[in-house]
Amino acid sequence: MLPLLDYSRLDVDLLIFNRGGVFEKYLPPQVHIIGHNLYGSGLINRINRFIHQIVFSCRIRYGKKRHGAETHWRAMHEVVDRLKGEYDAAIAYQQGLPTFFLATKVDAEKKIAWINADVFEAGYDMNYCKQFYDKMDNVVAVSEKLSEKLGRKAPWLKDKLYCIYDIINPDIVHRLAQEAVNDMPVEKGDLSIVTVGRLTRPKNHLLAVDTAKILKDRAVAFKWIFVGEGEMRPSIEERIEEVGLEQSVFLLGLKENPYPYMAKADIYVQTSTFEGFGMTIAEAKILSRPVVSTNFDIVHDQIKDRQNGMIAEMTPESVADCIIELHRDKDLRNRIIGNLGKEVNSTSATEPAKFMRLIDA
Repeated sequence: MLPLLDYSRLDVDLLIFNRGGVFEKYLPPQVHIIGHNLYGSGLINRINRFIHQIVFSCRIRYGKKRHGAETHWRAMHEVVDRLKGEYDAAIAYQQGLPTFFLATKVDAEKKIAWINADVFEAGYDMNYCKQFYDKMDNVVAVSEKLSEKLGRKAPWLKDKLYCIYDIINPDIVHRLAQEAVNDMPVEKGDLSIVTVGRLTRPKNHLLAVDTAKILKDRAVAFKWIFVGEGEMRPSIEERIEEVGLEQSVFLLGLKENPYPYMAKADIYVQTSTFEGFGMTIAEAKILSRPVVSTNFDIVHDQIKDRQNGMIAEMTPESVADCIIELHRDKDLRNRIIGNLGKEVNSTSATEPAKFMRLIDA
């Protein structure tokens, strides 16, 4: 979003709670990164923070099971400092803590909250979150299916909902996909499968490993590459070892540029239990890579089964069946690739315009 805005009209401050991400260096020079000590300074603040951290730990251990962001905010919000200054418009670009912070700690004439995940599947208590979304002028969902679901399951949001798709620039994706990589352990004759995403529970990599075991049992010669990092790595590595796939499934870790790996895939596979919008699915489609995805409800915004990809049920057997069919049925594969080549991703042109209309409204 940020590189595509009109800075002759906008003066943009960016508050990042956790600095040092690999994409920070891509921020436009016109964007001012601002500092903010969430918990303030001084002895009294430190004492208060210590007390609230004890409360937070007790809530985690003994309290009602809640989403981590909700538990954190309930325990710590009293010691979070307000952001200095006033804004014409302020945006929380994610559900959870950014939205809670914007609603209660930022002064702005207009407040807008992004929802880029399926908050119901992610475990948010929308009855608790309502108090924060009530303070928003608009709530942006990143896909039409997500917007429909929000309007249906949280009808009090309906009049505020606005859809702005996650932005992808096809020219940049194709250019970055040309970069050489030398750590893809794929041998001649192997079916190359790639999955990109954080190694977190919602991405469901354990299902992918179980799928890989079925492929091996069915005598498919393949290499499956995971690009990404996260807290599920030890569990995934353990499962790989348990089922004897050390020579077939590889965790390459976080890559600043995942596109060369996607471009070299025979099949791109997404095994998520839920998404707000499948960004990596959209990127694989731009690269004309056939996609096999599990059947989370938002995926139908992006894939028409057997036309521009394949949708499997949320089981290893179903995912394996789709991979094998796509691998062996050349007509099906060629038809899907041909259809992908006709699609145009225009979000880099359409979505910034939607954003500006929202800001100007």
